[in-house]
Amino acid sequence: SDTGKGISEHDQNRIFERVVKVDDYIPGAGLGLSVVKSHVENLGGTFGVESALGVGSTFWFTLPIDPQR
Repeated sequence: SDTGKGISEHDQNRIFERVVKVDDYIPGAGLGLSVVKSHVENLGGTFGVESALGVGSTFWFTLPIDPQR
């Protein structure tokens, strides 16, 4: 979670795509979120974001737990 400038609802639908940056001011290649989402989903989980402009963002994930382990 952070208290940054937040991500618009429109951009929240795009940020998990490869090479997508919603702010050119922030350095990076725009790959990180797509890589994380891919890894989490390959493990059978889900990954998402809750964000509001001017409030900040919370990124979350869920992973299944095998009770046999």
